[in-house]
Amino acid sequence: MKGRLRPRETSKGFSLIEFLMVAVILGIGLLGLAALTTTAMRSYGGSRSRDAAVALSGSVLDRLSLDGRLSAQLRGIGSAIPATALVANAVEGAVNPYADPATALGTFDLEGLPSATNQVFTVNWVRRATKSITPVASSQSAVSEVVVNVQWNEAVRKADGTSIAQPRYISVSRFIRY
Repeated sequence: MKGRLRPRETSKGFSLIEFLMVAVILGIGLLGLAALTTTAMRSYGGSRSRDAAVALSGSVLDRLSLDGRLSAQLRGIGSAIPATALVANAVEGAVNPYADPATALGTFDLEGLPSATNQVFTVNWVRRATKSITPVASSQSAVSEVVVNVQWNEAVRKADGTSIAQPRYISVSRFIRY
């Protein structure tokens, strides 16, 4: 076909300017994603510590509740309560350090396990004033609120970019019969 004009062919692909614009936009997006990931990881560390502290406080309350139940049973059958009965022998309102009975350690690691070397959490507990006394099979059983306090240090970033260790606390309570 002579004499017929063919349409001008357009180039296929990107020009250098288009490629640079895409690279800049993608770079800004990746920087934002990196900042988000850093913030999420920092937040995860704090929530992991809080979760471990809650689990540890629940475990300590369960052990103190069991101790109280055993004291109540001994009182119910007229037996003497041993000196090792924590809740029954605690002074009302006094702070008692808590040590895992199996290890005699009062500090715990990030997993909530007793540890002398990798100390993260410190636990203590308080027995509040007796709420009620009810007769149980010719003896008396008392019910008190027991409050478990867990303390740990968490790194907090200041405005100038430096980090400081700041103490964090959680308190959990339960009524325990003893």
